[in-house]
Formats: sequence, structure tokens, C-alpha cells
Amino acid sequence: MTHEQQSATDEFAPTSSADSILALMRFLRVVWHRRVYLASALVVAGLLGGLYYFTALRIYQATAQLLILQAGAEMLSPAMGGAANREALIPTYERLFGSTVVLEGAIRELLKAPPQIRVDFAAVPREKWLDVLRKNLTANAVRRTNVIEVSYRSRNPKAAEAVVQAVVQSYLEFMERNHKNVSAEIVQILEKERAEISGQLDKRQRDLIDVQKKVRDLGISGKQDVVHPAVQRVIRLNEALVKVQQDRLQLEASLAAIRTAVRDGADLRQHMSAIEPLVGREMMLSAMGLNTQDAQTRATVERELMDHRAKLQALLAHYGEAHPKVVEVMQSVRAAEEYLGNYQALAEQRLSGLDDQRLGPMLIAMVEERLGSLWEHENKLGRQYSQAEEEAVQLNDRMAELRMVEHDLTRLRNLHDALLTRINNIDIGKDQSDLRVAVVSEPKASNRPVSPRLSLVGMMCLLGGLGVGVALVYVLDVLDDRFRSPEELQEQLRVPVLSMIRRLSLAETVGVRAIQVHVAPESVESEAFRTLRTTLAFSGQDLERIAITSTEPGDGKTTVIANLAVSYAHAGKRTLLIDCDLRRPGLTKLFEMRGRGGVSEILRSDEDLAAMCDERVQATGIAGLDVLPCGPKPSNPAELLSDTRLSDLLAWAETHYDQVLVDCPPILAASDAAIVGRLTDSLILVVQPDKNHRRLVLRAVAGLTAVGVHVGGVIANKISTEKNSTYYGYSGYGYGYGYGYGEPAADDELDDQQTDAPMLSVVGAEPDSKPETVTAPKPELRRVRRPRRAA
Repeated sequence: MTHEQQSATDEFAPTSSADSILALMRFLRVVWHRRVYLASALVVAGLLGGLYYFTALRIYQATAQLLILQAGAEMLSPAMGGAANREALIPTYERLFGSTVVLEGAIRELLKAPPQIRVDFAAVPREKWLDVLRKNLTANAVRRTNVIEVSYRSRNPKAAEAVVQAVVQSYLEFMERNHKNVSAEIVQILEKERAEISGQLDKRQRDLIDVQKKVRDLGISGKQDVVHPAVQRVIRLNEALVKVQQDRLQLEASLAAIRTAVRDGADLRQHMSAIEPLVGREMMLSAMGLNTQDAQTRATVERELMDHRAKLQALLAHYGEAHPKVVEVMQSVRAAEEYLGNYQALAEQRLSGLDDQRLGPMLIAMVEERLGSLWEHENKLGRQYSQAEEEAVQLNDRMAELRMVEHDLTRLRNLHDALLTRINNIDIGKDQSDLRVAVVSEPKASNRPVSPRLSLVGMMCLLGGLGVGVALVYVLDVLDDRFRSPEELQEQLRVPVLSMIRRLSLAETVGVRAIQVHVAPESVESEAFRTLRTTLAFSGQDLERIAITSTEPGDGKTTVIANLAVSYAHAGKRTLLIDCDLRRPGLTKLFEMRGRGGVSEILRSDEDLAAMCDERVQATGIAGLDVLPCGPKPSNPAELLSDTRLSDLLAWAETHYDQVLVDCPPILAASDAAIVGRLTDSLILVVQPDKNHRRLVLRAVAGLTAVGVHVGGVIANKISTEKNSTYYGYSGYGYGYGYGYGEPAADDELDDQQTDAPMLSVVGAEPDSKPETVTAPKPELRRVRRPRRAA
């Protein structure tokens, strides 16, 4: 289905913003047309509102405001405060105003008041007073504040003030009873908790002492930059062990080198300087015949020599070489140099006195002795390191346990101190309530009643009247379901409105004298059909074969097609009218051709079509206009029209006539119109707005479009011009609807005869004009034969 077909079948579902706007404009036009209903609804609503306003019971309202502050909330929940505190507690305090305890307290106060204060409870049993209070009492928290507004509605303003006062007083007493001296209970709870934490604290302290003993804590466990002595010992032992192992490896390498040198007879003196750091200086001196004292003396002389030389340089800066002090220092320098020279010569002499045979075994013995001591030292260090390492690992586990105990102890101490602080703070204000409630606005009744309010009643009347009026207009529009204007007809059907024809008033009902254009060709009523002919001629399409149908029987399609055919004949065109309404042939009845052969015989027969057409075409008595009647009514009209001979018939008509007009059955009564419409150049739909329902017309157009029939336009027929018409688009038309298509009809009845009013054409005829009375002789019907035109 195309977009146009879908829009035509669903008028209340616009598929675009333009359709929505058009639908809204259409509904606004309907509202304006039925504005009487809207105005009536507004008037009725206003009257009802005025009646209510003047007769309703006056209700007054008294209001008081309370400020609520939570002073001790942080004692129980330090995380609660500010906006969170207000959001959590204010709704609770707000609902307490409706609690039974508070309201019962207020009722006890009201029982002490004068009877006029209890005006709202006068006719209510005592057990129902609580419900009355809840019904008329409201308590609402002012947004984003700690203020609660309490209101009560009553017939007496003084009574409203007294009730609010009683409720507020009862509320204050309830809050005082439940929130004062509550600190003592809090202290007991906190003290019990503190005692439990104190016991846990003592136990963890004992655990800490035990762990410290196991760890041998020296008070340095909490210092980040101090290493435990046990760990330091492991580190030092490791360093010493590594140093001994390095010395041992070097001695082993030197021993191997010395042995190789002895075996090869190489010079061994080069190895003495290499092994001196490993075997020790004293051992080397002993091997050369020198002792430690000689070495110390040599070192002392070397230091003195350096001092004398420095002193000599200082003296030479001020004295000459012959000065006694300079001479003395120079002698000391020469003596020290002489001693060192003699010592070096002695050592070289003793070293040179050792041959390789004596030096080799001596060096090997020295290295082996030193190597043996290093092996023993290394083994001892290894054992000590393993023991210290094991102790350090155990110490690490005990240190972790120590840190855990210290952490728990710190946490328990902090919690204990916090509880003590809370207990001390509560003790300071234990005789005070942790909740502060203050009346910031005393109960005060309004001077004017809150119900009924004139502005509210007026607004409700206006909205209610508009709502009811619009709803009434909508319901009437839905129930009416008819087209009200040419614009609406064209907008919803999506086809042009070709012409609007008024009701025709003719004395005759059959024959050519029943055709308006023939009887009064110069009258204003005939102008609508000539305008329709001109519109079709200038449509830009080749419309030599036109089919005309209607939505329902009785819409006037036969009258329209007959007058249109006469207008074509008057224009000099040879015109043929074909009555394809095989169910209820209107043209045959109009031209009084019943009983004569026609379309049904041609479609049923197998004889030559041209010969049969020439025999059955009848003259009407109007120059240029012939009619092919229906013929005998068949039992299967749809099957006959579906035969290919209908196409041949139309082709024959097109070759012999300038204009061919086909009268079809109503589209909703049968499918014949769709069959014929597919074979013609265009199909025109005749609509009677005061009779046809909108949905039926939409369904008819959609059905024709769905099967590929070109709908050329719509003709609005039987338009009324009465002044008191209720339909604005066509100047008024009434209701009327009926079926019964195909039923037997009396011979003297014409199913679509038009009566009562003159015709209205699109050229704008005068509403009050009357047709001229023309008497025309009744023509004599005869059979004619026309020569076949060349194709």
C-alpha cells in the first residue's frame, strides 16, 4: 500500500508533521463551527462553579511552624550531620505529628477547651475524633530546611488555631519525654563498651611484653632507620666470611704459583711482595732475619726524616746554610738518611743471602701455615653465620607478631580514648535534651477561607468547561463522521474536488426532460456541469473514456453522468453513454429503455461485437448523444464485466465517439466499478456529503487506488444552501443513510433523483436564483446505426 492509501484509510493517524498540523487545523475548524457547544459548556461550568462557590461551606486554615535541631546526633553517629542528618531525621519528626500518641495528647487538651472550639467534633463519636484530626491535619517539612509546617482546616478559624496549638503542645511534650535524660542511657552503653575495650587493652599489653621478651626488644622496633643487633651480627659475620674466603683463595693461588716457580727454577723474590699482605709483614721480616722492633725503628726514623726536611726548608727561608740551626738540622737529616740506607742495604744483603733452594721451602711453609689458619677461621665464621642467620629468621617472625600486637594495642588505646571523650562530653550535658524543638511561628488562622477559593474555582470552571466542551465537540465530530467542507474532502481523499452541484428541482423524473442541462441549458444550474466539463478538458490528461461511480446507492451518479453527457453533446462532441450498472441500471431507467438489448447481451454473446453494438446503441433525441442501455439483468454481472469483451466494447466506443461516459455501480455495493475503472482513462466519484460517511468514502477511494484505478476527482452532489444549515463547508446539509442496493424498485422511481433545491456550481451561482421553466417536447427514442470511425 502506498503512502497516500495509508493516509486515506487512517485519518486520525497523521504520518508527518504536516498531516498533524492539518488535522489540528481541521479540528479547530470543527470547534469553531460547534462553538455553541463549547460556549454552552463554559456557561454551565461557570454556573455550577458559582453555585458551588456561594453554597459551599467555608473552611479556614491555621498554620504553625516548628524548628527542629539535632544537637547530640554526632554522639551516636559521627558520620551523620548536615544534609544527611536532615534528610534522615526530618521525615521521621514530620510523621510523628500524625502518630496516635501525639494526637491523643492533643485531644485531651481539646477536651478542656470550650465547646465552640470542638466544632469539628460536635457530631462525631469520641472514638472517631482521631480520624477527624488526621483528615484535617497536615505536617510538611519546608524543602531543604529543618522547619516543619503544621496546618489544620476547620469551619471556625478560632477552632483551627486551638487545634494547632493543642497538637503542637502535645508534640513538644512527647519530644521532651523521649529525648531528655537520654544521655544517661548513652553513658551506660558507652561505659559498658569502654570496660570491654579496657579488658582487651590489658590483655594485648601483656601479649606485647611477652613478645618483646621473646624478641629481646631493645626499644628500637619502632625506629625505621635502626637495624636490630641480631641482624647487624648476621651482616658483619657475612662480610667477615666473604673477606676470609677471598684471602684464602688468593693464598691458594699464590701457593700454586710459588710451587710452580720452585719446580721451574724461576725467581721467587717476585712472589714475596705478592704474599706479604696475605701472610703478614712480621712473618716476612722474620723470614729475612729481621724483627718487628727493627721495622718500628725504621718507621720512626722515616717520620723524623720527614720532619727534619720540613724544618730545614723553613729555616732556609730565613737563615743561611752556615747558620748553626740550619747546620744542626742538616746533620739530623744526613744521620736519618744514613740509617735508612744502611737498613735497606742490610735487608737486601740478607735477602740476597737466601738462595732459591732455601727461599722456596720457606715461602711455601709460610703460605701453607697462613692458609691453614684461614681455613680454620673460615669454618668458625661459617658456623657462626649459620647460627646467626637462623636466629635472624626467627627474629623476623617474632618481629611481625610484635608489630601486630603493637597495632592492636594502638587501635584499642585510640578507641578507649574516644569513648572516654564521649562519656565526658555526655556527662557535661546529661541534663539537657539532644533535640532542640522551637516554635518559630505561632498558630494563626487565615482571614479568608482556604476553601472555596474564587481564583481556584474560576480556574477549575474554565478548565472543566473547556475540557467538557472540547470533548463534546470531539464526540459529536466522531459520531457525525461526515465531510464538512470541500477543503476537508480534498485533504482527506487526496483527490481534487471537480465540482459542487446543488439539489436539482425538476418536474420530470424520467426522459430527457429530467435532464437539467437539456431542459434549461442557459440556466445557472447547468453551468456547474459545463464547468465540470471544462475542468476535465483542461486536466492535462486524455479523458476520452470516463467512468462515474458513487460510494453508495442514491448519491446521484446517474443524474450527474446524464447532465455531463448532455454538456459534452452541446459542445459538439459525439457522446456515448454506456450503462454498465448491470445490477440497478439507472441510465436505462432514466431514458426509458427497459426491455431493450444492451451491454449484458454484448458481453454474453460471441457474435461480432461491432454489429451487436450498432444494433443496440439507442438515440436519445439529443443531438450528439447516444445511449447503450444495460440490457437484461444478468445473474453474474461481475463475471461479465471481467470478460475481455468489455475492453473490446470500450475500444469500439472510443473509435466511434468523441467522448465515452460509463455509468458504474456504487463502489461499496459491488466490485464492478473497480473492474470498469481499470479499463477507462479515469474514474470520477460522486459523493453526497449530507449522506455519505467519511470512513466509507475513504474506504472506497482506498480500495480503488489499491487495485490500480486512477481516481480523477470527486463531485460533491446535492449541496444544500439553506441559511440555517448546521454544516459550514457546504452551507448546510442533513442526515440520511440507507442501503438496499440491488433490491427491486418501482418502475416510476429513480434511485438517484435529485429534488428540492437549485444546483450550485463552482462558478458561484446565486443562492436564491431559481431555474427557468422550459417545456421541451418528449423526444421519440429510436435505434440508430452509426458508421464506424477509423481507428
